[in-house]
Amino acid sequence: MIQQSNAQPKTVKAVGLISGGLDSILAAKIVQELGVKVQGVYFAMPWGCCDKTKALQASAQLGIDCIVLQLDERYLEIVKKPKHGYGSALNPCVDCRIHMFARAGQYMRSIGADFVFTGEILGQRPMSQMRHSLRMIERESQLEGCLLRPLCAQLLEPTIPEQEGLIDRQRLLNISGRTRKPQLELARRYQIKDFLPPAGGCLLTDKNFARRMKDTLDHGYRTFRETISLKWGRHFRYSKDFKLVLGRDEPENESLRSFAHSDDLIFEVENKKGPTLVLKGYDPGPEVLTIAAGLVQRFSSFKDSPEIEVEYWLVKDRTNIRKVRAKKLSDEEIERMKV
Repeated sequence: MIQQSNAQPKTVKAVGLISGGLDSILAAKIVQELGVKVQGVYFAMPWGCCDKTKALQASAQLGIDCIVLQLDERYLEIVKKPKHGYGSALNPCVDCRIHMFARAGQYMRSIGADFVFTGEILGQRPMSQMRHSLRMIERESQLEGCLLRPLCAQLLEPTIPEQEGLIDRQRLLNISGRTRKPQLELARRYQIKDFLPPAGGCLLTDKNFARRMKDTLDHGYRTFRETISLKWGRHFRYSKDFKLVLGRDEPENESLRSFAHSDDLIFEVENKKGPTLVLKGYDPGPEVLTIAAGLVQRFSSFKDSPEIEVEYWLVKDRTNIRKVRAKKLSDEEIERMKV
C-alpha cells in the first residue's frame, strides 16, 4: 500500500507470468513482499517447456489467482515467420516473449494493474535475456517502463513503478548469469520446495520436433489442435496431400484418437492388437490406404506375418468400418517417408 495525497490508500496491482519454475515463483514472492496484489497469468503452449498443473499449484501456494491464456493460431503465425529469427531449431524465443508479454500487457490494462513482472534474469538465456533483447522485448510488447524483472531489476534501468515509489527498488535483486545458486538460496530462505527444474526449452528447440512442425506449417493444417498431436507418435509424409501418424504405445494411441480431425481416417488391427494410425488428408486412393495399413502391420506384432487386413474408418463416422489389405513395406520405403 502507498498513501495518496487524499490519504486514501492505493492498492498496487501487478500481473505476473507464472510458469511453475523457481524463477517465476521467486519473482512473485518478492513482489508480494512489497505489498503488491499479484494476479498470475499462465500461457498454455501444448509443446512448451512449462507445466500448467505446476503453475496453478505454485499460484495456489503463493495465495494468488492465476488465469490461463492459450497460445493459438496467432502464435503459429509467429513460428512460421518470426521477425527476430529462430534459436537453435524452430524456436522464435524473442518473438515468443514479445507475443506473451503484449498479451499480458493487455490483461494488465483491462484489470487496472500497474505493471507486469516476470522471473527473467539478465544473461541467463543467450537469445532472449541479454540486455539489448530485454529492452527490445519491453519496447515491442508496448510495456516500456511497465515490465519489471524483480530478480535482476537493480542491474536494469528503473521502471515507472520504481520511479513513482509504488515499489521499493532497494528491495529488488541483482542476480545475473546462468548460476542457480542465488535462486536456490532464496528458495531455502522462503522454504519453497516444490517447483519445476530449470526448463530445457520448449519442444521447438528439439530438432526432431521442429522438423515435424515445419512439415506441418509447410503443408498446412486445419486446426490448432492438429499441431498439439505433433508431440506424439511416429510421423510419415506420403505426399504433400497425405500425412500418417502412428502411435508408439497405448497412451499415444489414445491421444492421437482424441486429437484427430473429424475428416481423418483411423487405422487399427482388429481388437486393437497393434498401433493406431491417423491418416490426414482427403479422399486417399487405394495405394495410400494400403501403405497406411502396411505401417500399422510393420509396427505391430504381425510384422513378420503375411499381409493382414486392417480396419479403418472416418473419425466422424465410426459406424462405417472398412478393411484394407496391408502392403508389406521395406525399411527403405519407411525411411523415405519419415518426417
